[in-house]
Amino acid sequence: MIPVIILLSLLGTGRALYNIGETINGQVYDTPRGEVGTVNPGDWDLPFEDVEFKTSDDLTVKGWYVDNEGSTRAVILAPGKGANRWDILRAAPVIRLYENNFDVLLFDPRSTGESDGDRYGFGYFESQDIANAVEFLKEEKDVTSVGVWGASAGASAGIIAGLETPGIDAIVADSPYANLKIAASNYGKEREDKVMQIFFPFYMGIARFSLNFDVYGKTNLVERVKNLETPLFLVHGLEDRALGPINSQLIYENAGGPKRLWLVEGAWHVGAHEIYPEEYLRRVTSFFDNYLINDKGDRSE
Repeated sequence: MIPVIILLSLLGTGRALYNIGETINGQVYDTPRGEVGTVNPGDWDLPFEDVEFKTSDDLTVKGWYVDNEGSTRAVILAPGKGANRWDILRAAPVIRLYENNFDVLLFDPRSTGESDGDRYGFGYFESQDIANAVEFLKEEKDVTSVGVWGASAGASAGIIAGLETPGIDAIVADSPYANLKIAASNYGKEREDKVMQIFFPFYMGIARFSLNFDVYGKTNLVERVKNLETPLFLVHGLEDRALGPINSQLIYENAGGPKRLWLVEGAWHVGAHEIYPEEYLRRVTSFFDNYLINDKGDRSE
């Protein structure tokens, strides 16, 4: 009887590990690219050009560059998982940033939109895309001061980029995750969740094998932001059911540099701009205006 129980346990464990492997493959290889649309910044009468730049691993990333001729400071807009520049064109504060004397770069992270690539990196690969975007702006567009606005996993990617990339001067993180364990569970309940305790390490182990980097360590912002010196503005809806506001609260509590936190009543995931559009735009542009210096003038006029 005991050998039968052991055999069933092994079969059950094997099945669970197989399911975890399939889940990882789905997360990594089967994420949506987002819909490639027909609108562009020109539909809002914004001067723009199609641009592209290479990543450090020789992928081509495509995007739009909105050029404000009176500015040498720019804001990079980083979409969330499976989203691209078309997805954030309406949600991100493109027009207000331009009106406040910022250049704006919208891009498709690798494996989304029209960019190369076929793997999602839980925000880490995407942070490298942001790093290459910073390099592109400074070398090709003579930008001297760079900020990053990110949504959801793009917000986490922006923070990771700020930790690893010289030249990012300010970050607005709208609804980030604090680490993958918190994102995958109810915070405070993970120690009671036996399935989480047993299988999450396997999940991360398979992800590390698939992607060839320490996925959990690189994306664990609860620990990593202690070393963050870049000014950080966190925005999170109190009604966020996708990534609870505890994520931004933990990042805020542990962040080492200048920081702000806005917990937004009634707002859902990346929904603060819809609940309080004017206040959202004012807060975001004011934050960037405070930290991004324009070499062709002081700040926005």
